[in-house]
Amino acid sequence: MRYGIFSDVHSNIEAFTAAIEYYKKEKIDTFIFLGDIVGYGANPKEAISLLHDLNPICIAGNHDWAVIDKLTTDCFNEYAKEAIIWTKTQVSLENDYLREFPLTYQNENFFCVHGSLNNPEDFNYIWGINDARENLELLKTKILFVGHSHRAQIYYKNVKGIFFHSEASISIKTDEKYIVNVGSIGQPRDRDSRLSLCIYDSEEGIVSIKRMQYNIKLAAEKIINAGLPQILASRLFVGW
Repeated sequence: MRYGIFSDVHSNIEAFTAAIEYYKKEKIDTFIFLGDIVGYGANPKEAISLLHDLNPICIAGNHDWAVIDKLTTDCFNEYAKEAIIWTKTQVSLENDYLREFPLTYQNENFFCVHGSLNNPEDFNYIWGINDARENLELLKTKILFVGHSHRAQIYYKNVKGIFFHSEASISIKTDEKYIVNVGSIGQPRDRDSRLSLCIYDSEEGIVSIKRMQYNIKLAAEKIINAGLPQILASRLFVGW
């Protein structure tokens, strides 16, 4: 089975379209979306429509919940809060689709959540080894797939300890457990402006993080033209 696993589109239709075009060439059997289709970007309605047409397994993100008023924006920064308020004026019936998203998904091989296994409804982050350790202790499957931090990262645990994997591809071993942060399609924050997505081939036992260019200039122009905060446009160019 080949899984296309992605997260944090954030209404960036230029990046999302590029990601879908790439996935079409990869013979994906099942798509899994790890949350935050909306927020920050200028095309929430179009992004939701594209997601729906892709027919993925979907997980709720904190921005998705904020748009449907299941989560307060009190914990959001001023730019994220402004984008949520604007997004609510752009979507209506699409909200019904967002309400269908559960907080987690699990099968026999892996577990999916937007942020962390530690109280998924709180949307905690996995920032480093200590957070990874906590989640690996809670993990009952082989692999945990997450998004939320917008940073593509892989952690693994074996008898020697917990380690950060620096390569873009990893072979799954029988004596190890893994946390795979698939990064962000619409707003990367790991100093790499290219969109990030993941492919998991369960038969080959390989997880790969893919990066690719998209039309950042157009996505940024749309944010400015929509009257959204300048920083939401400028950060796309630096991947932060």
